[in-house]
Amino acid sequence: METIASSYRPISASLDHYYLRRPRLALALILIGYVVAAVLYAVITPDWQNPDEPAHYNNIAHIATGQGLPVLREGDYDQEYLSALVSGGFPPHLSIAGLRYEAYQPPLYYIAAAPAFWLGAGDLLFIRLFNVFLGAVSLLLLYACMETVFPTKPLLTVGAVAFAAFLPMHVAMSAAVNNDGLAEVLILATMLTLLRWMKRRFYRSLATAAPNADSFEPRTLLLLGVLLGLSMATKIYGYAMTPLVAGVVWLVVWLAPLAQLDQRPARPTRRNWRRGLGATLWVMTPALLLVLPLWLRNLQLYGAWDLLGLQMHDRLVAGQPTTSAWIAREGFVTYLERAMDFTFRSFWGVFGWLGVFMEPRLYTLLLAFTGLLLLGMLWALVRFICGRPEADMDRYQFWVLGLFGVMVLAVFASFVWYNLKFVQHQGRYLFWGLLPISAFMALAWRELMQPLQGRLTGLMAVVLAGALAVAELRTDIMDRRAIVAIGLFGLLLMLQPLLLIGAVDAIVIGAPPWGQRWLMKPRLQPFLGALRIVMWALPFLALFWLNLVIPFWYILPQLGS
Repeated sequence: METIASSYRPISASLDHYYLRRPRLALALILIGYVVAAVLYAVITPDWQNPDEPAHYNNIAHIATGQGLPVLREGDYDQEYLSALVSGGFPPHLSIAGLRYEAYQPPLYYIAAAPAFWLGAGDLLFIRLFNVFLGAVSLLLLYACMETVFPTKPLLTVGAVAFAAFLPMHVAMSAAVNNDGLAEVLILATMLTLLRWMKRRFYRSLATAAPNADSFEPRTLLLLGVLLGLSMATKIYGYAMTPLVAGVVWLVVWLAPLAQLDQRPARPTRRNWRRGLGATLWVMTPALLLVLPLWLRNLQLYGAWDLLGLQMHDRLVAGQPTTSAWIAREGFVTYLERAMDFTFRSFWGVFGWLGVFMEPRLYTLLLAFTGLLLLGMLWALVRFICGRPEADMDRYQFWVLGLFGVMVLAVFASFVWYNLKFVQHQGRYLFWGLLPISAFMALAWRELMQPLQGRLTGLMAVVLAGALAVAELRTDIMDRRAIVAIGLFGLLLMLQPLLLIGAVDAIVIGAPPWGQRWLMKPRLQPFLGALRIVMWALPFLALFWLNLVIPFWYILPQLGS
């Protein structure tokens, strides 16, 4: 453990600098790549061939044509008719007007999308492009969140944005008509406001503070509450965010951390406990006031205690497979296997109405890449246990990583809760937690850029490729190209530390002296610098390429008329 922890110290202050010197330029390139890929999905995907797209569109049309807010009624869901539409590829002679089962959803997104409906005279493509725009805004907000927390670590900041921008299923859903896009924007805006408020609390200087410096900034907390209320008026994810944000606000005020980050936090007092409760009320009051009219409307329409219309929805969607019936028919082990497999695949990419799969070898490669990321997280955890992992990692950043961990748990808890009722193993339901998921992914990949960790992980990948090759010779069930790709990627990770020679004083990478002298030649440094960037960007470039080919290789052949 000590060896792993110490191997980082010679290059900890310069690792990000030597890999990525112009993060804003990288962000611009990522945004351009995202827009190109998302527009491809929006244009090429046939009409209505995204999950629940007709029902979301009908909500927008209902508002845009002056009929008021949608109301969920008996008959708005017909499983047989919906199955006929999906299996038939939505033939023109079958109307989608009767698909209104999303009418119980909070209305803010549909109101916001009404101008796109008017601008395009009801054309589906215009509304899809509106969602593409929302996706670009969410990427900018994600970058701002990461830069707020890790201003000196562009590998984390840009890596998180690149992962979110090029995750195929996320790009496809960002180019479809649904309320997820606006919900992500509001959740990220909420997190950005919270992170900046936390940062001011942690970095506050007591020596130069004004008399009211201990104030918990009511105006900022009011803004936080407004954003939470708007997110609750957009999608149910906002309700999961509310207790998380309120709890963080209360905890930060209660513990009253000192501004000087090398000191221990102040001892919690009863006064701070009351002040934390008061700060939480500043957040919760505007949030509840904003959503209260919607609750009252739902109580009037759907009956007592049905604040969100979920009970009405559950009664109407007869025919959807329920979890209890599935387990009774197939068994719990089969259910669990299906849940893990389909959730994994649909997180990376299962398109159309979750019936358009990529080639099996691509899922094999994505599984291997996920395994590498888990190893990267393990290396980071080992260094956390060994002690402070980085000289410039302060208490605020540790708190944020803890917040991200709790948020990931909340995302998975909400996913499990939903699947307790219905069989909905759709990885896209995890995307409202894409900020912490992308942050941990970027942290893991950055960890694999360390010399020792990269070599060990690359060795494991090569050993895995060898074991798969032996198994393939005996069983003929593995794709040989996938095995070769895993092995080559492992070799690249093993050789990656050589790219740091000459850039930093990192003798621990173990290169022979003659190799170090050769690689430290000045004329090789620009070449090595370019290779460093390519090596770090390789997964994101591969995901971008995958987004470019998916519409042509999989969506059009399987869904095109």
